[in-house]
Amino acid sequence: MPRISAPTLAEHQAKRRSDVVDAAVHLLLVSGPAAVTPAAVASSAGLARSSVYQYFPSSGALLAIAVEDAFRRTLDSLHEALVGATTPADKISAYVDAALDGAIEGHRPMASLAGSDLPQECQQRVVELHHELLAPLVEALAELGHADAEAQAALVNAVLVAAAGQVVRGESAHSVHDRIRRFVLAAVSVGRP
Repeated sequence: MPRISAPTLAEHQAKRRSDVVDAAVHLLLVSGPAAVTPAAVASSAGLARSSVYQYFPSSGALLAIAVEDAFRRTLDSLHEALVGATTPADKISAYVDAALDGAIEGHRPMASLAGSDLPQECQQRVVELHHELLAPLVEALAELGHADAEAQAALVNAVLVAAAGQVVRGESAHSVHDRIRRFVLAAVSVGRP
């Protein structure tokens, strides 16, 4: 019988499940969905492959929880960044900064999933989670009076992806942050109905 590494068996199992999820999320964000296999996750978490199956019955279930958790982490960061923002411009600025920080740090779950063949159980949930990620931006744009807030949020998201690419290619994160914030604020406030 394996040793438990917590005061109780329940705490030990919760810790191991958390380790499995953390390893799956890391593999998803670093190497993409194809890398999230029970064998790779077990190796990354320092467990036997059979241990992974105690918590997740299939590769699809493992990928689904990794996707969900990656999005949750990103959503938590966005919501935390928006706490003090009161005006639409403040909310948009905070959103842009937090989203760009996440992208630079490699925490963009949508980018990790680009071009992948996700199991059916993940596809609909990814769409729902993507809408949740954009919701604070859509709300701020709607507060500014934009009738097409969802379409504009999608455009802002595309600009954020491009900005993250600039940082990855070696531009100063500080300069890109300033540039993208000014660009987005100008874009959403000029030519409004």
